[in-house]
Amino acid sequence: MAEYLKENAIDFFNNAKDNLSKGKYNLAMFSLEQALQLSLKYTLYQLTGSFEKTHDVKRLMKQVIEITKNKELERIMNEQDVLLDLIEQSYITARYLPYKYEENTVEKALKVVEEILHVLGII
Repeated sequence: MAEYLKENAIDFFNNAKDNLSKGKYNLAMFSLEQALQLSLKYTLYQLTGSFEKTHDVKRLMKQVIEITKNKELERIMNEQDVLLDLIEQSYITARYLPYKYEENTVEKALKVVEEILHVLGII
């Protein structure tokens, strides 16, 4: 199961980059949320054997930080809290609401998710 989560996280991350390059910003942001969510669930599963059934990426990230005491993740969460909120909200927004993400916002989100995935050892 864990490897399935990791593979899907990587696929969603690559899909986000592809959608960003095609100007599909809402889909790119949604894919970034999925990549982050699955990466955090993968990490929690590796650490504890389970993960909470939630889409709240900040909550999942806090759980990983609490278990690992990872200062780099804690720094990212503190410095990028607003962008993480936007990423988290895209789970609903990008699919159901008439909201358009801007290219610049998605590019910033991509960098943050990429940094987190590096810290987690996903990519």
